[in-house]
Amino acid sequence: MINHIKSLLVLATLVIIVSCSTDAETPEVSFKVDNSSPMVGETVTFTITGDAETFVIFTGDASHEFAKSHLAVTEGMDVDQELVVLATDSLPEIRDYLDPIITNYNGTVGANQQVSLDNVMTSIATLVDKEYTNKLTAAYEMWEFAPGLQGEVFRVLVDLYFEDNSVLLAPEGGFSTGAAVNRYEKTYQYTYSESGTFTATLIATNVGNKQYSGSGYQDDHTSSGNEYDVNRIFKEIVITVQP
Repeated sequence: MINHIKSLLVLATLVIIVSCSTDAETPEVSFKVDNSSPMVGETVTFTITGDAETFVIFTGDASHEFAKSHLAVTEGMDVDQELVVLATDSLPEIRDYLDPIITNYNGTVGANQQVSLDNVMTSIATLVDKEYTNKLTAAYEMWEFAPGLQGEVFRVLVDLYFEDNSVLLAPEGGFSTGAAVNRYEKTYQYTYSESGTFTATLIATNVGNKQYSGSGYQDDHTSSGNEYDVNRIFKEIVITVQP
């Protein structure tokens, strides 16, 4: 009798652990198309088999390439992080930008307050290839080379002449978009309007339960996507569209 009770307790514990798991299950799906060599203007049908909470298809043609999607571009990166850097090629343009500003400034101050353009440029050159995760920091460091000038001069300089590698920057033409597929119907029809070879990509996603931390919602009622485990799989099909 005691052993029977122990067995029930162990089983109950396992059930509780499984039911309370915050991990997202790995989707198990297949991805097919009825015609991988359609003509331009011919409709193809993509079919998904298996289960997941969400399905998205990127057809691979212009504006629908997965490699240019927000998900692909920002993978593994902090999307709120700025990243700017000064390249050597920008130094001549910066000199041309600062020349009239410094000349005008020197015309309004005494001899002891004059700013040397050559000295400022020599100092700015020491910042080449230095990465900044905040544009204001880059502007402030340059302002220290010529504190008599207005800070706005260097804030504009950073915007104009520093290379902006921030994750928030979209690819040329903007981020690509995919098509959400009904999780119950699991089919999607599409007509390619141009010839070429395209890679259609399926993203199947499952999301786990909320991972509570600290006091949960007792003190902080905000929610973040980082609090959920996400499990995705990707499937690809090469489509060759005939002219």
